[in-house]
Amino acid sequence: MISIEKDGLKYYQFERLNNLGVRHGFFTRLGGVSPAPFDSLNMAITVGDSNENVLENLRRMFNALDLDLASRYDGWQVHGATVICTDVPRDIRTRTIRTDGIVTDNPDVTLVMRFGDCVPVLLYDPVKKVSAVYHAGWPGTVLQIGQQVVRNMSEVYGCDPADLIAGIGPSIGPDHFVVRDDVRNRFLASFPEDAEKLIFEQDGLIHIDLWKANRITLENAGVTKIDTAEICTVCHLNEWFSHRGDHGKTGRFGVLINFG
Repeated sequence: MISIEKDGLKYYQFERLNNLGVRHGFFTRLGGVSPAPFDSLNMAITVGDSNENVLENLRRMFNALDLDLASRYDGWQVHGATVICTDVPRDIRTRTIRTDGIVTDNPDVTLVMRFGDCVPVLLYDPVKKVSAVYHAGWPGTVLQIGQQVVRNMSEVYGCDPADLIAGIGPSIGPDHFVVRDDVRNRFLASFPEDAEKLIFEQDGLIHIDLWKANRITLENAGVTKIDTAEICTVCHLNEWFSHRGDHGKTGRFGVLINFG
């Protein structure tokens, strides 16, 4: 990944997407107006921050990529595997739709999601000109939401999975994602042939590699061009909001994609 600093904001991009002219970014917590513990580029009002702060932070994020905030489409993330397709920006006067994946073929739509340890994934088809973003917490990873996103891109827009470019962004890394037996059992059931690649024990604790799990899901869906940031949000609290690292009281960082 490459890091970029602009107007006090810092964000990361995947070179492969950048080389195709796809405007995208995994924005750190730096450069916003929110007070502690949401300091400072918090993108979510659900954590306790004010509407005014979040709106200003959104404006700053969009301005960094020369995008119009009115082009945004975001959803209410619920740790599921629902995926929606849209050809227009979201009407901010209406209630947000519950979804953890969004797909569009409209270059005038900017897809946006918010994260705080869960895995952010971007997809882009340079042939059909279709983009997607999805939110893969551990429940979404178990449900293999990536398979559903690729299926939507293929069935609705005619995308060939082999053409897709995927970027798995910063999130909680395997050294810090410690779980109990019930979560391990769900991963064993969901990834029976790959469990040994994803689950390991260290000092008597169970760890799971969400980066690998989401990569395997994409590979099983036919995606071959996959880049992984391998940046752990817990390890780098100076740059990223982390639900675990900040003990539940923190903000959410923004991720967006626009291919126009």
